[in-house]
Amino acid sequence: MDRPNLQLAVVAAALSTDARQVPRLARQLGFDGLLFDAYSNALSLPDLSQSGRREFRHLIAAEARQLVGLRADLGAKGLTPGVDVDRVLSLLTKAMEAAAGLQAPLLCTDLGPLPTPPAEPVKRVTPDMAGLILLPNPIEEAPAAPAAPATMSAADVALAAQVDAVLRELGARAERFGVPVAFRSDLSTLAALERALRSAACPWFGVDLDPVATLRDEWPLDEILSRLGPLIRHVRGRDANRGAGGRTSPAVLGAGSVTWPELLSNLDAAGYHGWITVDPMELPDRPAAAAAAVAVLRPASD
Repeated sequence: MDRPNLQLAVVAAALSTDARQVPRLARQLGFDGLLFDAYSNALSLPDLSQSGRREFRHLIAAEARQLVGLRADLGAKGLTPGVDVDRVLSLLTKAMEAAAGLQAPLLCTDLGPLPTPPAEPVKRVTPDMAGLILLPNPIEEAPAAPAAPATMSAADVALAAQVDAVLRELGARAERFGVPVAFRSDLSTLAALERALRSAACPWFGVDLDPVATLRDEWPLDEILSRLGPLIRHVRGRDANRGAGGRTSPAVLGAGSVTWPELLSNLDAAGYHGWITVDPMELPDRPAAAAAAVAVLRPASD
């Protein structure tokens, strides 16, 4: 596989809580870019003055690194009923404004729980469609799996209305600031994320693809990239060991169940040539895990 221009970044918080040290550490580890949290205990980027933003950009440029983007997650409750929607909109708006002011090309956001979309109808093959010879004997067929709901539950309908309204408003603000937003949902399926993005129909929105999510999702990788490939704006560099029942446990990149050469090849085929940001935040020794990720991804791209 020929991918000499692989763009590797790292979550800044994985290297240090001191933003002044992060660009140098990233350079030493072999990362090209950095993804900063918009809000952290050590630094709130939206609250920086104009001179503070210039100094921040200078810190990164002095080490010849790039600012990949910012991230601002909504937390476990996301946009579920009872959440202060105005507060969520304010936080994300300030994060987008900061991204624009820092010339960061992207905002990454975890939307939290999303409504489960209705199941797509399964087309049964009939004798007229395939011919009698191709069909199994009905007596020998395995029992059909229980059918998924054809419509959303009342709770999901209410959640969908709130999610869709918020995303429409966010889309208008993203266009105003000129900042693309890449979404993911660690608590929902990729089908649920696709439904939300299709409903929003905003050209500034895309997918923040998490390979760990592909391990536990009901869609196989080829279907994920077929359906979401054109929407991918950013890829997280994470790995995990796949367990029973769709469960996963964090692993150092390359030591888990994600087949990285295959994934990189499929991303190439899907037309994605953007940043892969290593995110070892769930691991105990984050700098060591980040260094291990570079050792895996650089050779895998050649």
